[in-house]
Amino acid sequence: MSTRVIALALLAFVLGFIFLMASVTWLVRDPLPIVGANQTLLLHSVEIQPQIRTAVAIDGGYRVDLTLTHDGAQDPHALLRPAGGQPIALDAGTDSAGAWSAAGQMTQPGRWELVLTEGTAREVIAFIVRE
Repeated sequence: MSTRVIALALLAFVLGFIFLMASVTWLVRDPLPIVGANQTLLLHSVEIQPQIRTAVAIDGGYRVDLTLTHDGAQDPHALLRPAGGQPIALDAGTDSAGAWSAAGQMTQPGRWELVLTEGTAREVIAFIVRE
């Protein structure tokens, strides 16, 4: 009798653990995008319309290049900062196609925020930079 109780308790524990691991997909609704060295992350605005599309390209030395593609009537600007920190210095300008572009040096891996501003509208898009 006691071996059956132990077996049922062990079975309940294993099934409970499996259910807990499977439930993570329901608990994490909107995971942050992750980008690493020598990769490009494509982001787009949700609250600012017409949509602003952003390419965040990071090289092997964690130098970042931002490119904002936008509607011709828009005049967007962007800041890049560690979560809750001060923005990093960006050398910004427009390219020949009218897209806003900037370059700067990231200071640390971890959670970062891209702050898009267009007129009075402001949107913060978070992402993670891995080592």
